[in-house]
Amino acid sequence: MADLKIREAAPGIFVAHLPLPMKPTIVNVTLLHSDGEWALVDTGMNTREGRQALEAAMREVGCAPGQLRTLICTHHHADHFGMSRTIKEFTGAEVYLHARDYDSAQHYAPGPRSDTSIAFYLRHGMPLHRYPNMQSAGDFWGALYAPVQPDHFMDDGDVIRVGRLSLEVVTTPGHTAGHCVLYLRAQRIMIVGDHLLPRITPHVGLLPDGPPNPLGDFLASQRKIQPFHVDLVLPAHGGVYRDHRHRSQQIIQHHDYRLRELLDTLRRKPRPAYDLAAEAFGFDVESPLVVQFPATFETLAHLEYLRAEGQVACEEEGGRVLYRAI
Repeated sequence: MADLKIREAAPGIFVAHLPLPMKPTIVNVTLLHSDGEWALVDTGMNTREGRQALEAAMREVGCAPGQLRTLICTHHHADHFGMSRTIKEFTGAEVYLHARDYDSAQHYAPGPRSDTSIAFYLRHGMPLHRYPNMQSAGDFWGALYAPVQPDHFMDDGDVIRVGRLSLEVVTTPGHTAGHCVLYLRAQRIMIVGDHLLPRITPHVGLLPDGPPNPLGDFLASQRKIQPFHVDLVLPAHGGVYRDHRHRSQQIIQHHDYRLRELLDTLRRKPRPAYDLAAEAFGFDVESPLVVQFPATFETLAHLEYLRAEGQVACEEEGGRVLYRAI
């Protein structure tokens, strides 16, 4: 493959860049090798191009399919868990995922949106009457998402061994309920999935069946990883970098700014989450739903954080929830 992109970030630890059919257009997966054992962290989406790129990367580093015995997924999103069934079928690898994220993955199954979801969207001001043919999450992802039943549910403090390498599991909920990062203490390396990206902030949204305060979880997870001694950070999107504490603090400051901005807006008058999101993210009812939905969910996460902090209250008016500053 002429455009194969793979590099050895540290001895026996290879970062491969797999193509994605949408933005972001690349996801980084990590191949680890020690004492004849191989493991893979994250999968890419279930596309022919993604599988070809992964197989080419494995050939490049000398990992035959049957040698890949361990597949660890940092979380359940399509670019991290979407090719898990395909990879398990052609390698036989045992799959690791957090149990909460496997539960969340079930919401990506094909079928209509649930009544609970519809009620949630309407209560928060989304104009669903304008979108009579709105796809469910499962229908949107379709064949791009082919998850498999994990062999192991990993949790905080677990250690997954690959030859002489020890991968410590650190739960970092926020981006998803069961997001995990992997810490190689001896090498001072952290594989961070989407938790600690170098150039962008991951989506943190309030979902109909999700945790009640995902932004609170996310900010606590940012602080949780700061005490670790890390020389090299391997993110799922963007380049390998150093100084995870500095980046973590930048992300916390970004959300602090967003929270202050949202609170200032609410001091003018009570409003539903959808209207606040439209103003903050600059969309309208004609914008793509792939913009409107995440923006509304992220705004809701900030609103519910402020509510948990006692700075915002909500009230019902005409079947909608209005948030107001206290």
